[in-house]
Amino acid sequence: MGFGRRPLALAAVLTTASLAAQDPEPEKLDSEALRGRDRTAILDVRSVVMAGRAYAAANGALFGTLSCYTQPETCLPDFPKDAAPFLDPSHDWLATSLGYVHKFHPGPLASEEEILKAKAAPGSLKSFAFTVAPVKPGQTGLRAFCGDSSGRICVSRDGSEPRVKDGRCAQACPELK
Repeated sequence: MGFGRRPLALAAVLTTASLAAQDPEPEKLDSEALRGRDRTAILDVRSVVMAGRAYAAANGALFGTLSCYTQPETCLPDFPKDAAPFLDPSHDWLATSLGYVHKFHPGPLASEEEILKAKAAPGSLKSFAFTVAPVKPGQTGLRAFCGDSSGRICVSRDGSEPRVKDGRCAQACPELK
């Protein structure tokens, strides 16, 4: 009963899997497409930096994780349930998209004393950084970017991921202008 359809379903799954496993040569992107991807990457970095700073304004000047920015009511008990989150919860902020890898770099945890003094959420951070770098520099994107909790955004012109230390973009990373 119902077994007559299994070979067809199995064949469809195997065909789909074999097509997905093939690694077609990526389409060569022109310079305008690459610049557009750069602009999108910068917007992602700016969005996360702004969300972190807005969260800190509601959390005694301390930061949180991406999940606190997308679901603030889980970190901030007094956050109004009907208020908009700091970041769009329907967007996967850590997904590789448009040829860019996205990473959140939590800085040091605030001490218990700092959390009590600030009346902040448990597990709050002193800083954070967010990097976006091309999977294949020059092919999937041109430059890489780092933004951190200080509001600074910097750029790696060769597309390599900017270095981060203690939730801050490295000083050697030139500021985005």
